Amino acid sequence: VAAYDLLLYLEKKHGKDFSFPLTRQEYIRGLEKLQRRYFPLLYPRGINGLLLTFGLNRMFLERRLPYVAFWAASGRKLFARMADMLRQDIPVVLSVGPNFPLVWQKNRLVFYRLAYDGRFFPAADVTGHYVTALEMTDEWVKIASWGRSYYIRIDEYEDYEDIEEEEIYEED
Repeated sequence: VAAYDLLLYLEKKHGKDFSFPLTRQEYIRGLEKLQRRYFPLLYPRGINGLLLTFGLNRMFLERRLPYVAFWAASGRKLFARMADMLRQDIPVVLSVGPNFPLVWQKNRLVFYRLAYDGRFFPAADVTGHYVTALEMTDEWVKIASWGRSYYIRIDEYEDYEDIEEEEIYEED
């Protein structure tokens, strides 16, 4: 899903003869086509980060898009790197992990929608899902998932993924 949303964004950006799917059925059809060609799913979990990276690079190469994907699990540096890439208008595939290694936990990350009056409201909650980050502020990341725009709060993502700030200890 994240790879397809990424492709939709990049092909539009690079002026390819491509338009966003108009219906959910068209979106699903395009998603299935992309999955068969580039992204083998490992049941029951889906796809891991390394296979996703390999599939993205193959897709970029075949479509002559000037990108190279790499998998990085950087914890504290994640949002600084993401902000840098988004400033260059390079979307980022972000993992909403499956509560690993404590897979029995039922933690979920909330996706928000933006109301017409500028307020955010909860729209969905997920686990074990990849999304495509498109924009970022100090508090929010605008994402694409299933061809729709949502937002995640950075502090909620950090809590969900248990990203710790680096603590510096001085010896006495």
